[in-house]
Amino acid sequence: MESNSPILIFECANSHGGDFDILKSTIETFKDINYPVKHIKFQAFQPETLALEDFSWYQVYKDLIFSNTEWREIIELADQYYDGIWLDIFEIFGVKVLEQNRSKIFGVKLQASVLENDEVISLLKKKDLLKDKALILNVSGFEINEIESFLEVFSELRMNELILQIGHQAYPTQLKDTGLQKVAILKKHFPNHKICIADHAEATDDFSCIVPLLGVASGCEIIEKHICLDRKLAKYDFYSALEFHEMQLLANRIQSSLDILNGSFISESESEYLSKSVQIPIANKLLPKGSLISKSDIIYRRTAQTGNTNAQLLKLQKEYHILKEDIGENSSLNESQFHTANIGVIVACRMKSSRLKTKALLPINGVSSIDRCLQNCLKIKEANIVVLATSTEDEDSILQHNTLDGKVKFWQGDPNDVIQRYLGACNKYNIEVVVRVTGDCPVVSTEIASYLLEHHFATGADFTSAKNFAVGSACEIYNVEALQRVINYVGKANYSEYMTWYMQNNSDIFKVENVDLPEQLVRDYRLTLDYPEDLELFDQLFHKLEELDKEPTLLNIFDVLDSNPQIAKLNSELTLVYKTDTQLIEKLNKETRINLNKN
Repeated sequence: MESNSPILIFECANSHGGDFDILKSTIETFKDINYPVKHIKFQAFQPETLALEDFSWYQVYKDLIFSNTEWREIIELADQYYDGIWLDIFEIFGVKVLEQNRSKIFGVKLQASVLENDEVISLLKKKDLLKDKALILNVSGFEINEIESFLEVFSELRMNELILQIGHQAYPTQLKDTGLQKVAILKKHFPNHKICIADHAEATDDFSCIVPLLGVASGCEIIEKHICLDRKLAKYDFYSALEFHEMQLLANRIQSSLDILNGSFISESESEYLSKSVQIPIANKLLPKGSLISKSDIIYRRTAQTGNTNAQLLKLQKEYHILKEDIGENSSLNESQFHTANIGVIVACRMKSSRLKTKALLPINGVSSIDRCLQNCLKIKEANIVVLATSTEDEDSILQHNTLDGKVKFWQGDPNDVIQRYLGACNKYNIEVVVRVTGDCPVVSTEIASYLLEHHFATGADFTSAKNFAVGSACEIYNVEALQRVINYVGKANYSEYMTWYMQNNSDIFKVENVDLPEQLVRDYRLTLDYPEDLELFDQLFHKLEELDKEPTLLNIFDVLDSNPQIAKLNSELTLVYKTDTQLIEKLNKETRINLNKN
């Protein structure tokens, strides 16, 4: 028996016309329906306990009755062939039939018209006849609050399962009256109860074998359907009753529908189709080793090549992976072509300073400015290494003593070309992605660094910077491959201390990302060291942080400056040369523009 197959109840009703042999023949004929879970249901009653003589069907009821002995024989016969026997109880005779054959009865159904029959309900309760049995309540015609009341009443009958049924019998029963719209509502209000549909669509209409399928699709777990041997010969209950071949058709359709409704979320067939037809990311140009993949780098094509999906590639880069080899044009991309990027923080620092002599070594509340900067850089969790990079000039050699007991690497390179100096350090330490920090930023933010790195890898950029920030709090992110391309293009990078310009001024060549930082990481304070006023601000800032026993995180620094505006005011009138000197800006725009046609 297939556990996911809905129960199919064969409702005999009164199509037998009171003929004992026809009912037995019906039982024996429909036993051969090929279906995993076949139940059968009978209506046992006596006219005098069902209706008064003035009722129009009273005389018909007299023609339909069977004796207790006949009902016992009927139930014993059905018990040989069906997985469950149900009784449709209308009055106290039906209760007696249940009592006399209880061991062979699977469950009881009560029509909507019987749900307030206290005579029946009291007898069922008194004799405890529903203990460990199933009970179907047809709730057609009742509102939700009324159904709730019925559930409260019938819960006292100790049945093992209470099922709610929709569907009523009318002549003719219109398709709009099937009640399927109720299934979702009943499931929402009564999630612990199964739903049964009793469908009474006209048997000659193909919808009589379709409505039950819609019921199954809507979530019904039990289907009740009228049956008869021959509609032409049946006197009663033939309108919606299916003959053998029609019932087998319905059973077949239900079984077929289960393949649709109960399959795995992704079938083998659709998985195979997708794998054969999916358009996967393809490199639209040569993608060099040490670069990241952005939307602009790929096209989508069907191909015989194997490759990762866009989601898989994005996941790789979000986990800080980078290309470890060149990818040719029109090639797919695979996880094996990536490895974990070696991320390094490089702090550029020189001893020469026209505005504040030897500022790198000036103490800020007892600790040199450059050491403050390097301490923060070591806290950037994504970085594998921190390098203090200076020039080969003699005066800069003193900085080799500022490596925080060897936690920071030291590098001396080109005194004029900062990009070459960076590339030298990257080659030495196999760095692939650079967090660029300038040594005059003693409170460079680890929070901002992490935010920019995450965005850099997620977007597959060459260069990432923040749009707005407190001056001195932010860093910049570069792929070393992009820096190397600058040198390949221009040979010598003039004004490369303004390294940013080579990226921002060539966004048609490099993948440039300018990021809006979260509001909590942005203020209009000046946190760079270039003038005596800056030094005074940092001295007072760190003194206050020490007094409050707070780490120099960006949020803590903002808290102090927000609460002590007199400190922030110390250098608020100072400006940045590269932002205010129009001649310099014009010069930088010209000198850093890369003309690929020329080169």
